[in-house]
Amino acid sequence: MKTNLLTIFTIVVVGLTSCSKDENLDATPVTMANITGSVNLYDEGTTKIDNLGMTVTVEGTSPLISATTDINGKYTLMDVPFGTYTILYQKSGYGTFKRFNVEHKDGNTFIPDTPSLGQKSTTTITNLTVSSNANFPVIISVTTNPAGSQANTRYIRFFFSTNPNISNENYDSYLETSQTNISPNNLNLSQASLDALDFTSGSTVYVKCYGESFWGNSYSDPNLNRDIFPNLNLNSAPAVSFVVP
Repeated sequence: MKTNLLTIFTIVVVGLTSCSKDENLDATPVTMANITGSVNLYDEGTTKIDNLGMTVTVEGTSPLISATTDINGKYTLMDVPFGTYTILYQKSGYGTFKRFNVEHKDGNTFIPDTPSLGQKSTTTITNLTVSSNANFPVIISVTTNPAGSQANTRYIRFFFSTNPNISNENYDSYLETSQTNISPNNLNLSQASLDALDFTSGSTVYVKCYGESFWGNSYSDPNLNRDIFPNLNLNSAPAVSFVVP
């Protein structure tokens, strides 16, 4: 009787162990999950507008994985294989915004940083001139269309380079977006401001200005090794130059 009980116990243990091993073998590892996040959409100024309909895409996936934002600006990218990705944000009338090196692993990924994205600028730079006075060695005067006013604030951005072929893609330095409530609008550069631009005394510096939105959607592109400005209005006056005192 003792022998029979021992035999039965051994069979049961072996059977349970075998089932456990089989279950482990049958378990499929998780290799994909969702990526979620949100955006806030604005006009070219500071007025918040409808968050619906921005397409968010996982660059490089095949087939391409994308989603559109709902009324709250939220989106869910479904069943994204684990990896490190670039996320693209696109909508008609907006410049493309990119978020690089999004790590997606070990389950659903929530992107906590909510970008504020604005529409492309409708501000055209119609004239650009350089002058000086006793207080400021360099004064850059900008005329815009539409003209800036207290009721209609416009936004602009300046780029600087020692290369005469200066552009939004070919520059040495730039200023943050500035607003203009008058046209023409003057950018007064003091000696300290010129020193901060880090150009050598006696060098010729070229200046280009573009209309931009308040939320410029700018980002740093590690592949191009420069900052990108998607919301600029590229209709601009020719570049002007000055000699650094």
